[in-house]
Amino acid sequence: MDDLVFPISLERQFQLWSFAVTHNVLLLRSPRDSKQATRIDLQFRVVEEMRLPSILDDLEIDVLHAGDTRLAELGAVAREDCLLFALRSRELAGGYVLARSLGLSEDDLSDQEPTSINNPALRHRVVRIAGAGD
Repeated sequence: MDDLVFPISLERQFQLWSFAVTHNVLLLRSPRDSKQATRIDLQFRVVEEMRLPSILDDLEIDVLHAGDTRLAELGAVAREDCLLFALRSRELAGGYVLARSLGLSEDDLSDQEPTSINNPALRHRVVRIAGAGD
């Protein structure tokens, strides 16, 4: 898996697709449609805290570290055991996810199929995959 380079800009609509409480895994998905031939999944693992709406258009993600002036704007605190992913979109100026890692996968699967992140059986359907954190 390649390393993600921040900031990331994704000019698509993402939806809060799922949150698994048992593993604290958040999935944001941009499904395939008539304008997009691929879907993109963003999987945040070991989520400790988050502030985001259910729909995000034209998403930008950056990683903030202790001492970054943008932390005060978010009302968030950076921690050593997690990464603080700052999220911006047309609807949201100051969202974030505090998590151990972020995986990105772009593939040709339908929106009803499982994510291809950490799924070797679906690796042949992946267009690109990258990650940050653990």
